[in-house]
Amino acid sequence: MVLAFEGENDDLRAEIVTLKSLIFGARSERAAIVCAEQIAFDLERTAGSQLPANDDKPDAPRPERRKAKRNIGALPAHLPRVERVIEPASTLCPCCTGQMHRIGEESSEALDRVPAWLRVLRTIRPKYACRSCEGPIVQAPAPARLVEGGMATTALIAHIAAAKYAWQSELAPQIRTVA
Repeated sequence: MVLAFEGENDDLRAEIVTLKSLIFGARSERAAIVCAEQIAFDLERTAGSQLPANDDKPDAPRPERRKAKRNIGALPAHLPRVERVIEPASTLCPCCTGQMHRIGEESSEALDRVPAWLRVLRTIRPKYACRSCEGPIVQAPAPARLVEGGMATTALIAHIAAAKYAWQSELAPQIRTVA
């Protein structure tokens, strides 16, 4: 009779060790799902149970992880580009009322959506300066974006919101690109 109880206790201890390794083990995320009945065990009261030895050796060299390649700020080159030039209201010099000349430009790119196509909308804002005087540089203000500093136009964000919430579709639908 006593041997039967000792055998049953050993079985219960082994089950507790298994459950502890499933819940608290190094690879617990990949382990099987633990049922509510198993969580109800009072694992802290059981004495004499030890966790199994960890298979990972502390001296074993781990393979180096490569850094993830990130594409921050660059849109794919295969997408068609549409340029939009925004000129300042006036190119007359405020100091000497002479004509200002283009000295450079700033450009920014944003991902735009035309129904069923994606394209890159390139906004160019030329800079003007007067050759006769060293007055101020004139440039049109940048158009406001829905997401400040973002790379998506209002049309693309509206499409994503409508597709996700009105049409209950996925966030990454299949979209053709203009050739």
